[in-house]
Amino acid sequence: MIDTHCHLLAGVDDGPRTGPESLRLARRLVEEGVTTVLCTPHFSDQFATPVLVARERHGRLRAEIGIVGIELETHLAAELSVSRALATPAARLRARSFGGRYLLVELVRDTSREAAHEVCARLGSFGFVPVLAHPERCAAVQADPGLLTEAKAAGALVQVVAPSLSGRFGDDVWSAAWHIVESGVADLVASDAHRASATSPQLAAVAALIEDRCGAERRHELTELTPRRLLAG
Repeated sequence: MIDTHCHLLAGVDDGPRTGPESLRLARRLVEEGVTTVLCTPHFSDQFATPVLVARERHGRLRAEIGIVGIELETHLAAELSVSRALATPAARLRARSFGGRYLLVELVRDTSREAAHEVCARLGSFGFVPVLAHPERCAAVQADPGLLTEAKAAGALVQVVAPSLSGRFGDDVWSAAWHIVESGVADLVASDAHRASATSPQLAAVAALIEDRCGAERRHELTELTPRRLLAG
């Protein structure tokens, strides 16, 4: 599997605090069948991770993974808040993109319909493709899933995360997440893992559930095929 949303870098946001914690998460991801990870440190008002810091921490992670022999390919991007996606100059956005043109933008509970449309319009005007992260947590999406159909018509992609599909965030998020997956609206499923624990990451178990409910082809599309295409640009 290819994980396109993971807070694997140490000491930059609310992910692992130390290098050893980061390596524990890397090992767990490999144990779950992940071969490639897109590291997506937050770029928000709370965690305004500078690009140079993210690159330095990613380089350090690559070195440490090599020393201990963890077989995991990693790439670097970011998880943008809506406010940063709407205010950051295009050049600074490009430095946080992946596959040459994709930008991961988080939708949170209070993200409005209008803000989601503004993100799609602004990023599209620069030639970027917004990848909307965990929209199932957004109250506006829960109230009207058609919001995502409109966003996709404007060029966006949709990424559901494993904890939502496992029920970690409650019934409303769980229901919305499965509707997005089973209706065919979701393009990607990722871990959104922040550190290794008894309940995280959950990507392997959730991928098995998707296969049971939607078939092996759908699971392959969400966790391997589409992620590979995006990383390749």
